[in-house]
Amino acid sequence: MKNNLDTYANSASADEAAGQLIMAGFNGTKYTPSMGSWFRRLRPGGVVLFGRNIENAEQTAALISDLRKLGEDTNGLPLFVASDQEGGRVFRLPKEYPAFPTARALAKDGSEELTEQTYAQMGEALRGLGFNVDFAPVLDLDTNESNPIIGDRSFAPDPETVSRLGRAAIRGLRRGGVLPCAKHFPGHGDTSLDSHLDLPVDDRPAARFDEAELEPFRMAVEEEVEFIMTAHVVYPAFDDKRPATLSEKIVTGLLREKMGYDGLIITDDMDMKAIAGRWGDEEAAKMAFLAGCDILLVCHEGPRRDTVYETVRRIIIDGEVPDDEVKARLGRVMNAKSRMAALK
Repeated sequence: MKNNLDTYANSASADEAAGQLIMAGFNGTKYTPSMGSWFRRLRPGGVVLFGRNIENAEQTAALISDLRKLGEDTNGLPLFVASDQEGGRVFRLPKEYPAFPTARALAKDGSEELTEQTYAQMGEALRGLGFNVDFAPVLDLDTNESNPIIGDRSFAPDPETVSRLGRAAIRGLRRGGVLPCAKHFPGHGDTSLDSHLDLPVDDRPAARFDEAELEPFRMAVEEEVEFIMTAHVVYPAFDDKRPATLSEKIVTGLLREKMGYDGLIITDDMDMKAIAGRWGDEEAAKMAFLAGCDILLVCHEGPRRDTVYETVRRIIIDGEVPDDEVKARLGRVMNAKSRMAALK
């Protein structure tokens, strides 16, 4: 399979490449002809499921089986099928499954063994349904009590604990059979706004990030985590105009070049108001892709999904991103899909 994936990265058309460089959400709990229609039109590299797509275990497994077959029939490639199952309030499994503890609760125990085992069990549950990617763990530091969105999704306020237990979580998810995704780079823990609804700003100095917030992500880079997800937050210390997701200074300059990350950089959901409420769909997609994001994530069905695909396609056709760079991004996608296929 690896040879086929390598060949694809070097020979994909603009249409094929654009599809592989997006992940999309959708409505519905079962395969329909309309689902097949948009899927064959966009040929996405991956999909993401939420509560609206999940009724019970049998239905979820059948839906994912249909999606994976559709992906292989359409692209000839394995399909990323993602969830953002974290434990606690971020619960994406069917209702038959037991609850999992929050990251904060695991940190109170402090056991790396328990954390790894818990995330391995989450991975096994996801894998059993057909998922192969989990948008977890959260590597943000829980440093702001008024933060409306992170809170107990974080392991702790200190980088040592988050790094130590984050490493265990990454290993646990892989052991459970799914690829992990570290989030939200370079740190969403000290904001007082929810980026689903508004555009937060974290105006602390770069030195603070270097000694604290970036430490868990350095660990993730060392662990060669397959995905890192960007934050829809403005960090004036690095870029005073654009949030991380849209910032070449942060995505390429900091994460890719300075920190040496060679895995997949994926945006947080481009539907969130931090982005969609301030930039047009085409403009935002172009900024994120030119900033260096490998995969653009659009979690909801609608015209934005098509616009993001068409924007990436046009950028590739027009050569705004050099061919070698497009091939490098596709190569990272294919490498992750190869690693995904190698998991138990």
